[in-house]
Amino acid sequence: SHHTNYSTSRPWSRVSRRRWQNSTLNNPWEISKTAWPVSQNEALFLPDFKIQGDVSEKDFEVIASLKKGAFGRVFHIKKKDTGTEYAMKVLSKSKIIEDAGINQVKDEVKIQTMCGHNPFIAGCIFSWQNKKQLFIVSTYFEGGELFDLLQNYVILPEELVKLYVAEISLALDFLHNLGIIYRDLKLENILLDNDGHTHLIDFGLSKWLKYGCRTNTICGTLQYMAPEILNFSQPYGHAVDWWSLGVLACLLLTGKYPSATQQRVSLYIHRSQNENNEMNSLTSPFKDHQCSPAANDLLQRLLENDPQKRLKSLNSLKNISFFKGFNFSEARSKKVSPKELLKKYFPQGPPSHNAN
Repeated sequence: SHHTNYSTSRPWSRVSRRRWQNSTLNNPWEISKTAWPVSQNEALFLPDFKIQGDVSEKDFEVIASLKKGAFGRVFHIKKKDTGTEYAMKVLSKSKIIEDAGINQVKDEVKIQTMCGHNPFIAGCIFSWQNKKQLFIVSTYFEGGELFDLLQNYVILPEELVKLYVAEISLALDFLHNLGIIYRDLKLENILLDNDGHTHLIDFGLSKWLKYGCRTNTICGTLQYMAPEILNFSQPYGHAVDWWSLGVLACLLLTGKYPSATQQRVSLYIHRSQNENNEMNSLTSPFKDHQCSPAANDLLQRLLENDPQKRLKSLNSLKNISFFKGFNFSEARSKKVSPKELLKKYFPQGPPSHNAN
């Protein structure tokens, strides 16, 4: 079953497992005392979070609280002078310092600011700090999470999955070419605009990693983690993002995780060191009766246990049968509307709504 509680789906390795303490985050504008000397506490987050910037929290009005995460909350806000709506992440400095996340959160802002011009990435528009908190303001997308869309429709038609996989792969290819590994691709981290196009959010686990290089931090969301991350013995590269895309594509096409994913998660939680071989031998069921042969082929190529053999580039993706005749430049320029595709297949709206 899907978790609807945001905090339960957060990357477990990003923070310790201590429960989130209620604090001034419940009232995001309240600045309370901190045990850290202010000068040091502020200097740690410069220059990515300005102290006296062009904007501050007083320039915005909260419309609603959207979700709660490991380091803070996300709010739907409105800029008072223009009426423009944004999403704002409010993070606790003390929590970030305690969990050694300073460089991570600075990288998050750098990456999101640098990549915001990409049509499939939510850019960082403002960032600043006060004595106790960090603020990251990004584009607000009214269409909600891809997670919610899938809950409403259960499975999506292959024509729409093709468009979504293409859009997400364009974003991943862009990041990888810039020397960035994303590491947290999942339904909850893809927001939809009014027309249903996808936008990657939450770069909290992203890392600068030159193409072809390797890293070894165990992080991400368990159900989407590539086998090489769960296998302590080897470093991994950008191919892990393509595995996660395979898990996501499987969910969109079948409404289920690949069966090996659940086995692997269970093995990982109860593992002993000699279980690596057993974990590597697990394979996913690609012959799903709901999927066309071309869709099964896509899943088989993305959910390949061996990262060397896995499909792991936009060019490779363009050449498989699932994308035969598909126009990637039209996808890049958003010529095809996901919203219209949904209407074509579901003229009466989501099937789950019709049942009520």
